[in-house]
Amino acid sequence: MRGGGEGGAPRREPDDQRTNTTSSQPARVHHEREKERERESAQEAIAAAAAGETPPHVSAPSPSSLLSPLLTSPSRRNPPPDAVLIGGGGGVAEWRGTTRSGSGAGGGEEDRISELPEALRLQILSLLPLKSAIRTGALSSRWRGLWAQRWPDPSSLCLCLPPGASAAARAEPLAIIDRRGRRRMDFFSFSFHSGQLTQPELKRCVEYAAACEVEVLHLRLDGGGGRGSRGGTRRPGMLAVHFPVGSPRLARLSVRGLNLTASANAMVGALEVIHLHSVPLTDAALRRVVGACPCLRELDLRYCRRLRRIDFTTVGAPSLRSFTIVDCSRATDLRVPVVPRLGSFRFSGAFHCSNILTATMGTLQHLYLCSGGPETGLPPTNLPSTIPRLSNLRVLTLCSIALQYVSVFAAKTVMESKLCNLRELHFLMFGMTNSNLADIYSFLKTCPCPQLERLFVQLPTNTRDSFTKNFLEVAEEEPPKGGLENLWLVKMTNFKGHRNEMQLVDFLLRKASCLKKLFLIAPKEDHPRGLRKIQSDVLPNFEKTEVLLLERASANVQIVFSEPNDPETQPLHSEVFVRF
Repeated sequence: MRGGGEGGAPRREPDDQRTNTTSSQPARVHHEREKERERESAQEAIAAAAAGETPPHVSAPSPSSLLSPLLTSPSRRNPPPDAVLIGGGGGVAEWRGTTRSGSGAGGGEEDRISELPEALRLQILSLLPLKSAIRTGALSSRWRGLWAQRWPDPSSLCLCLPPGASAAARAEPLAIIDRRGRRRMDFFSFSFHSGQLTQPELKRCVEYAAACEVEVLHLRLDGGGGRGSRGGTRRPGMLAVHFPVGSPRLARLSVRGLNLTASANAMVGALEVIHLHSVPLTDAALRRVVGACPCLRELDLRYCRRLRRIDFTTVGAPSLRSFTIVDCSRATDLRVPVVPRLGSFRFSGAFHCSNILTATMGTLQHLYLCSGGPETGLPPTNLPSTIPRLSNLRVLTLCSIALQYVSVFAAKTVMESKLCNLRELHFLMFGMTNSNLADIYSFLKTCPCPQLERLFVQLPTNTRDSFTKNFLEVAEEEPPKGGLENLWLVKMTNFKGHRNEMQLVDFLLRKASCLKKLFLIAPKEDHPRGLRKIQSDVLPNFEKTEVLLLERASANVQIVFSEPNDPETQPLHSEVFVRF
């Protein structure tokens, strides 16, 4: 079952895991009494609001504090049709029933807040952060899309200069911002190529976005280095952005291909999300950026190849919930303080030593570890060896190199695994040799996952069968005997029917007694047809027949050989940072 977050679709629980949540009769009686008691105070508040007053028992929070708790709480996104919004103490908002006098259980009901004039609703939206304003679309059809009209048109600017643009085309973005004027704006995005913009022109665009108090700022330079968009190293004359950019409402910042400098002792109270791609910032600049953002919830660093030591221990990151590092190849150390809220960590690149998993042992729920590709040897690292002790982990993605680390560590140390909450497991296999299959078996035995529901295996695309016959008197790794009782979905991509792949399929079919769906997706093979290429499956029919004849522990399992479109069949970590 996919973990919450990052926009995942809800997943179906196995039949034996579903629970009956019907409320008891006493609870319903208590709820009715509470509703009756609240009607009088709700009617009082409505009358006071109509008269422009505030009842003595209700505080008068701002519209921002009034609606934000409603919009961020999943249980309050769909209020009952007979509800109005009442401000509570401390700026807390709640929906209270306001059934009109004389209406019965199925009588006339109204949504008073959606009946407000559009001008008032736009005024409310103008006081909300962009994220909360967008979420008001869930209230009713009258709110849907209204957030886009709260500022003068256009409320968002997306400027893009194509490669080879003429001088007139390069001057057009500056002309657009001059015509619009410095009025409030939600979103500003500017994408351009190397040589199309000067430093003063870039500074003018950033200052314009700050003057318009944007909440989302995207700046992207393409083709700025010898290695294209993945340069990440500083070059003479490189365009730069200075942090902070100046907008007091800035909540999301994304910079790609530009240098980033940072002021000391800066403070950006609203900034929650930072994405840096191919940005050659220094270790000190990164510390200043993180230290200036006490509300930082998401930090994404990709191909920032000037970083050597990623260390937040001196500045802290108290609100950080999601941290991603991809191919920051020169970084040799990663140190963070105790991060009480970090729930997701994704790392792709050369493994090194870090304290991040030990600092988040009690909170981490989503973990992605990938070495970035096949490599020789196992450099010293403590990242994979900490995995068995992550008791709250729900979603785990490991590459074959990380599996090898766990297998080697398990052979040397007696570990007590605590992966009792793991629901989804994803293997990224750079090879499928005998030792790779043994590493999978070793992990499942060393780290039993009694609640595992979904298993994904990304197989290599090589067409040569990696199975080797064991001519020596060497004991091979035996498959685990149990631990897959709740597994109901298995998906293997790039399946070619090779010997070790078939052994893994046979093991899963025999051991997963609740398995409902098994997807075996063959790799796509390109066939030229004129100037086009078409793709076809490379899995022969006789291998499909061989799979269908395998012994099964579950009589209801469906074996499918085509790619499904159902979102529940996609892994949570669907973004893979390496090529297969």
